[in-house]
Amino acid sequence: MTQSTSSEEGTKIRLILRAVSPFHFDVRATERGVSETVHRSMQLAVGEGALAGIMAVFIGGVVLTGFALSLGANDFIIGLIAAIQAGANLLQMRAYRLLQRRGNRKAMAVNFAAASRLVWIAICALVFATVEPLVSYRIWMFLVLFTFSAGLGVTSYVAWVSWLVDMVPQQIRGRFFAQRNIAAGAVGVVLGIFAGKFIDFWKDNALGPEPYAFAILVGLGMMFGLWGLAVQNKMHDPPSMHPTSESTFWESLKAPFSDPVFRRVFWFRIFYDLSLGVAGTFYSVYMLTQAGLSFTFVSALVMVTTLANLFSLKFWGSTLDKYGNKPILYICLAGKLVFAALWLLTTPETFLLYVLIHLFGVFDAGTSVAVPNLVYKIAPAERRSNYITVDGTVVGIAATVAPLIGGSLAVLFSGWSLDLGPIVWEHFHFLFILAILLRVTTFYFLSRVREPESTSLTEVVGILRPIRSIDVYEGLELALNVMIAPARFVFKKLAGKTRRKRVRKSPKRTGKESPERRR
Repeated sequence: MTQSTSSEEGTKIRLILRAVSPFHFDVRATERGVSETVHRSMQLAVGEGALAGIMAVFIGGVVLTGFALSLGANDFIIGLIAAIQAGANLLQMRAYRLLQRRGNRKAMAVNFAAASRLVWIAICALVFATVEPLVSYRIWMFLVLFTFSAGLGVTSYVAWVSWLVDMVPQQIRGRFFAQRNIAAGAVGVVLGIFAGKFIDFWKDNALGPEPYAFAILVGLGMMFGLWGLAVQNKMHDPPSMHPTSESTFWESLKAPFSDPVFRRVFWFRIFYDLSLGVAGTFYSVYMLTQAGLSFTFVSALVMVTTLANLFSLKFWGSTLDKYGNKPILYICLAGKLVFAALWLLTTPETFLLYVLIHLFGVFDAGTSVAVPNLVYKIAPAERRSNYITVDGTVVGIAATVAPLIGGSLAVLFSGWSLDLGPIVWEHFHFLFILAILLRVTTFYFLSRVREPESTSLTEVVGILRPIRSIDVYEGLELALNVMIAPARFVFKKLAGKTRRKRVRKSPKRTGKESPERRR
């Protein structure tokens, strides 16, 4: 009886852990039509997403900014790095044409991604260029190599997205991409803290030149990225759908611009990305330099944003299915406007305010779902791939220009100061004011977008009502079960062993003496 109970308890624990695991994705119980090959490939894709998330933590974000600063980057170059990342998207149309000519999506995705990640070996080698005149040119060599890597990565991305979308059945695509994003974000939460702690430990103990610490993290990120490609290469690549008619490059580029409905989406997307990019890169620079916060604390704040994003992702997805993308965007843009305004109140001592600001990651989750869905919904079904590619190219231009403007203005504002009594605005604060003005302008362009079958602006407030129905107790109970169930299982095992030992040691209550007593 005890063994049976323990077995049931162990099964219950495994089911709970699988239910909350960010790396588990199994829809065979509800979707009978999914083949074993596709299911296995989707599970591999979730694992690949987690490995890609590790690479992103060690190669991007705060680590990338700190690496560039350690090599001698100034405000303008930090903006230029962000511009390069966004500007690489301008290659999407060329990558799309290349994919049409080659046809082999799997080979194109894996080979170009491998080349992109191997470039980071040369980037890491720059830290050893410590003699003149190489030291003076290290940051510029970094930019050249980084640009090359970003271009190869975008070329791989176009083939990878086409491959992944065709592989995953349409009826479970939303759940799959949500799970993959959760897997990537969950790993990033933990390792982001580790990365910041490692940098601070290296600096506090003077273990060597600062760039060496970043090179170690980047090298680890590259290794996980290559591991992800090995997993990706095991996935199933279904036959691709070829277009019924060929069009020239310029015909493909002009088609969405001749659509008056989609042109409004373009204007909204352009100003939305300008409002994000003009100051987005400099929030972390502000915290590390002007506010003087540690890498560990900044990494912890990134973790807060990631957690807020992950926990709200499924809520936003179900809500926009019910009300439409446009109302969700109104709410999330309002939240992101408050986010930008709160930075004007920060000082090196306002630690709790920094935490509050990064909790606004819940609105990032909403926009990350609603913006692409808006594009997918408005684009004509028969030319959706072309519209999405052109949209990425146009948005890439705005996202490229924005950090360049931000970097130039950051240099201009470096000597500015405004004393408001308890608060002093200087340097980056003026860049944050520009971001606020651009976000206000974005509301106007969103109002001109026409989304069919969406809730009107007057009913937007009603969208918040489903929040009341969230069972917080149920979520806490599940989390507590995950933590308590393993301990309870161990305690029962130990208690069972103790009882069995006592039974063996205690004499039987019969007329005969026990062997121990006869001795």
